[in-house]
Amino acid sequence: MLRRPLISLAVGLVALALLGTAAYAFYWDPQPTYKAAPNDAASRVSPQELERAAEQRVFFGHMSVGNNVISGLRQLYEAHDVAPPNFIETDIGEIPSLDEDGGAFVHTLIGENRHPYRKLENFEAMLRGGLADQVDVALIKFCYIDLRWDSDVEKLFETYKATMAQLEADYPHVRFVHLTAPLTTGPYGIKDHIKMVVGRNDNATRERYNALIRAEYGPDRVFDIAALESRAPDGAVKAELYSGYSNDGAHLNETGAALVAAEFVRMLNATPN
Repeated sequence: MLRRPLISLAVGLVALALLGTAAYAFYWDPQPTYKAAPNDAASRVSPQELERAAEQRVFFGHMSVGNNVISGLRQLYEAHDVAPPNFIETDIGEIPSLDEDGGAFVHTLIGENRHPYRKLENFEAMLRGGLADQVDVALIKFCYIDLRWDSDVEKLFETYKATMAQLEADYPHVRFVHLTAPLTTGPYGIKDHIKMVVGRNDNATRERYNALIRAEYGPDRVFDIAALESRAPDGAVKAELYSGYSNDGAHLNETGAALVAAEFVRMLNATPN
């Protein structure tokens, strides 16, 4: 007796899935792929700006998108034939001794993705362990995966703000730069569209966090990676990573990495008000 209703239900579900797939294919308008020449972003910075940035001592806590930014920096220095900074990759708890003269770019894979509070603790420990006495600039970048639709944005921001306020009070000679959380491309496939329909929008959550960062610290103290990622070459802006800057919908390709790195150099050389 139950076989016929079950078969009808199964047929209905299959039909619904096919209808959804057809509607998705018909209505979804993917972003165009943007392929810039590898050295296009180099025109955004001068050799002199690159030289000044290389003279600074920087500590950057990050994960994979941070590695993309560092690759972009290397690309810019190579394009201008300028000596790059001394890139020093170190592990959590290992504090390098920097030369008294010359710049350095110390960077660390700051923890484990999906655990932003632990990343923040590691960042603070590295600075208090000796790095803060040696660097001019310090910044930590959360990963896109650290902020998802169900994240407690306000709690994370308040924890971040309290940690940074104490660090700034204890190390007034260090310039702390505050980063927005990176974005991913728009919904891809049926699963992502369903998440959007039921209110599970990861990028919306990231932008709620980013709005708090922007409001608290202002443009002079924020490196707004999310804004850079979301601005297409024609100037159009959406609250998502422009697909032409990524090969996988989350990380930066060569074009995106170089564009973000160019603004990173400008940020290092900017004098905050």
